[in-house]
Amino acid sequence: MVNVGFIGTGGFTKHHVNILNELNNLQVVGFVGSSQEKAEAFAQDYPGTKGYDSLEAMIKHEQLDAVYICVPPMGHDNYEATLIEHNIPFLVEKPLGVKEEKVRETKQKVLENNHLTSVGYHFRYADIIATFKELLRDQKVGAVSGKWMGSMPGVYWWKNQEQSGGQFNEQTTHIVDLIRYLFGEIQSVYAQEVNAVTAEADSSVTVADVGLFILTLENGLIVQVSNTSVMPDGLGDVGIQVHTDTSMIEWRMGHLEMKKVDKVERFNAKENPYLNESKAFIHAVETGDRSKILSDYEDGWRSFKVALAAEKSIAEKRVININEIVE
Repeated sequence: MVNVGFIGTGGFTKHHVNILNELNNLQVVGFVGSSQEKAEAFAQDYPGTKGYDSLEAMIKHEQLDAVYICVPPMGHDNYEATLIEHNIPFLVEKPLGVKEEKVRETKQKVLENNHLTSVGYHFRYADIIATFKELLRDQKVGAVSGKWMGSMPGVYWWKNQEQSGGQFNEQTTHIVDLIRYLFGEIQSVYAQEVNAVTAEADSSVTVADVGLFILTLENGLIVQVSNTSVMPDGLGDVGIQVHTDTSMIEWRMGHLEMKKVDKVERFNAKENPYLNESKAFIHAVETGDRSKILSDYEDGWRSFKVALAAEKSIAEKRVININEIVE
């Protein structure tokens, strides 16, 4: 039996718990909240679990085989370091944080201890992303564009640059990660951002609500990524579009479409990528076989570095080479 604990009592914790309920030989045993009362109230919805006001308390009272870290970007505290110290594998939701030094320090500790980790870039585990990779194998890619267009989440921390790192760090990182996964490592970033709408309506907003990013890959491919959070709730446009020598391929969350001169092929998602992600992580916890994990902490650090480079590009108004972000 694999005993799993959670750090965080928000919507993503609920989502992951529901996913884990589909797996056999596993039980969720406890939740760490920002207060004892909040953690206990959350645990009441899951019979057999307990609430704790600290990770140390949960470690002391539970026999933990793995922990899921589901906290906002600014809320990582020393959770990763504590889990590494106690040799407890963890799956951490993206983004890895906000502060460069703290994430780098965690990455180094993970490598030094060969610690078992997984990062929540769940789109990598989608069946249509596997199909996407297969389709690209026999085509010559010319142009790539990615986008994350939506509304501004209502949580207080998301609209605060210091707490979330902005939309590119918090949401668009999924697009960046898929670009790395599908097309190769990123060499440099040029970024521009503005607040076009939302700050005028809400003076507490300190994040940009429109951004444009040019990513140059190590293989020479140039990728355009754009994002916005000005749209009303219920509208959104998230995807990646590729123009090749033989087709146009477009990925959306639920499907993949390839258009050629004489035909159109559509591939609908059939599997839950969150479930596949957890299966890979729990399999590694049980067996030690990490081969099914598609994004560990070291790999997640590479996607985080792109956000750091974008932030530096905006501040210094120039192209930033990824190598300028010290390992």
